[in-house]
Amino acid sequence: MSLITYLTRIHFADRALEDALPSEMTRHQISRPLLIASESTTQSDALDRLLDTIPATIAPATFVLPDTSETTADRASVIALLAEAESDGIVAFGGLRALDLARTVSRRQVPVITIPTRTNSVGLGPLGQSVKGVPSLRADLPVAVLCDATLTLDAGPLTTAAAGMDALVHCLESYLSTTFNPPADGIALDGLRRAVVNLEQAVQDGTDIAARREMLIAALDAGLAGEKGFGGIEAAAHGLESVFDARHGVLHSALVSEFLAFNAPAVSDRFTVLREVLGLPEGADLADALSRLGHRVGLPLRLSEIGVDAALVPTAARTAAADPSSRTNPRHVTERDYERIMRAAL
Repeated sequence: MSLITYLTRIHFADRALEDALPSEMTRHQISRPLLIASESTTQSDALDRLLDTIPATIAPATFVLPDTSETTADRASVIALLAEAESDGIVAFGGLRALDLARTVSRRQVPVITIPTRTNSVGLGPLGQSVKGVPSLRADLPVAVLCDATLTLDAGPLTTAAAGMDALVHCLESYLSTTFNPPADGIALDGLRRAVVNLEQAVQDGTDIAARREMLIAALDAGLAGEKGFGGIEAAAHGLESVFDARHGVLHSALVSEFLAFNAPAVSDRFTVLREVLGLPEGADLADALSRLGHRVGLPLRLSEIGVDAALVPTAARTAAADPSSRTNPRHVTERDYERIMRAAL
């Protein structure tokens, strides 16, 4: 098993769940864990694997997070359960919402272990839209992250495509962000390359563990590089998702072209490096290559293809302009800019 000690303790290996979870619970003296699990983990053997891995002498309190629910109510329920069970640690298991929720309800004395089952978030980096609407939230750094590609095999093609494009855009926008952090730039470029090379195969053959593993590395890279912040694509997607029901990551391929064009005056010098990393010829249309990749894995080229209506744009633009991801976009993006870009992407 590979142990990465960068920002936190990260175990990366197939079957890392069984190998690392008991040792990390012992390391952090977790004897009364609260398990926060995505509903999707109950639809395969993933949750059973987790429960079988926890020592038999330990009976965790469990909160299954519905795939669609109201975040404020979920947080209240988890905080109450945390106190009632007198939990001394949290194990977050599943997708973005479960990992983010755990990071926002923990306490200094209650360590969090995150175990991703999707390839867009490992529980590092900025919080997602599902919890950003709740004021005064902070995201604690997990004490350990367990990256096990075998836990991602049950994801269907659309889930895989959306999660993979989300990780890809996180890497892209972290590299282009205004924050100065050269080590994170290198990590972002590594994740971007891995995502571009492996996303199609992971979508086409869900049993290809090598492709799944590479996409999980891309998600890990995105979380580590996310220390720099993201940008306008992420903010615009959050804004649109606040008024239109879409899985996070689905809208990215329709937004990437307009945002790269908008940001070009500030960061076009970095496009040369991006083309080299992605194996594109000099002068190739970077935005077209990325949006076409999204299209090949089943994501829309235009927002209107999945029913986004122009009437939704003003509210979405207002939300996007207030999103924290917008602050690190290479160019300042106003509400009017977001509205124009969203309309152009319809």
